[in-house]
Amino acid sequence: MAIKAQLPKPQLPTSENSWVSVAIAAAVVTVVAGAGGMGIGSTLVDQVHSKYLEEQKANSGALINPEYTESSQIVSLKPIVTNLLSSSKNWIRIEASVVLMQRGIEEQDHSLLVKQVEQDLLLYARTLGPRQLEGTRGLLRLRDDLNERAKMRGGKFVKELVLESVVIQ
Repeated sequence: MAIKAQLPKPQLPTSENSWVSVAIAAAVVTVVAGAGGMGIGSTLVDQVHSKYLEEQKANSGALINPEYTESSQIVSLKPIVTNLLSSSKNWIRIEASVVLMQRGIEEQDHSLLVKQVEQDLLLYARTLGPRQLEGTRGLLRLRDDLNERAKMRGGKFVKELVLESVVIQ
């Protein structure tokens, strides 16, 4: 007589096991798809960005923004802290930098010009009232006024005044 090998009967997965396996499979597929999408996306962005930069260099023949070249220098000004015009309770702190042209100006004149711009900005900040600085229009007006005063003080050597921070307390 031949002995028949008895194979165990296959068991159907229980509902608890099937939900866990489905959740694990979905998580694995999601992670793989996310990683693949990030990899392909970053590669495409890098390629498009490098192509754009090459086209800009070819079109302009030089730097993308030729206004700020090696002939200009950014100089940080000392923070300006003063009270506002109408009350001694309100204070303003302005941190800014000036973009200066290096050609045609000596080091002594350079530092003197920076000190004059700082002094001029301090004098202007003392004339401001709290109502003049409200909202985005007030900040834009402040930036334009400070930029104009710096350019008037520095003449052709000051390209731009860049506001780094303005705190009104």
